[in-house]
Amino acid sequence: MNDPKHKLIPYRKKDKWGFCDKNKKIIIQVQYDFVGDFHEGFVRVQLNNKWGFINESGKEITDIKYDEVEDFRNGFAKINFGVKRKEGSEVFSGKWGVINSSGQEIIPAQYNSIGEYFNDLFPVMLNGKWGFVDITGKQMISPKYEDIGKFSEGLVPVKLDGKWGYINMEGRMVINNNYSSVSEFMDGVAKVELNGWWGLINIKGRGITPIKYDEITDRNDTLVIVNSGGKWGYLAKSGTEYFED
Repeated sequence: MNDPKHKLIPYRKKDKWGFCDKNKKIIIQVQYDFVGDFHEGFVRVQLNNKWGFINESGKEITDIKYDEVEDFRNGFAKINFGVKRKEGSEVFSGKWGVINSSGQEIIPAQYNSIGEYFNDLFPVMLNGKWGFVDITGKQMISPKYEDIGKFSEGLVPVKLDGKWGYINMEGRMVINNNYSSVSEFMDGVAKVELNGWWGLINIKGRGITPIKYDEITDRNDTLVIVNSGGKWGYLAKSGTEYFED
């Protein structure tokens, strides 16, 4: 069914939806109140204000029981009980969980928010704090961080006590939370802000440059652009400045 010639197309008949092929042959019965698009062989469907998932044969892999769901990504999909929206804006988060491609709830719907899957871990928020669980739902890093970034090169930015630092995959703080703002690592280099000034550090937390620039903008793999005293110039990720004042 992944062959583009056989791609299923959402098909509406009056107020109901199903799926057909490119020749308008009905493949999945027109019976749903709303449908999404297929992702990784599955599609979200709505019936009586509840959501679930079906496969390309039209078989339900979950009951149609959730208040909200998200499309499959990397073999997993997020599901929610209790979310409330008004004019498109969330007014109550409900509880989020995760299912796998068999429809099994591998992470029970108990978190206020769930971030994007990476390296067998999901960021999860509970009572305003972030931590991480694995794909079995086991808590790997307890929810204690005020905010988090994305894993890159084995580290993830975390905010604790109003300051940013980095933890590793085991949850150990490997670069102390000293900074007002940070970026993810790229090619072993990250941008950090302290007292309104920016600089570059390496993956061990050591300074590549002094923290002295007004602004740093990513440019490419080897160079960035920095604003120094209102003037722009190029800076190598090794710390070499290609300008002088």
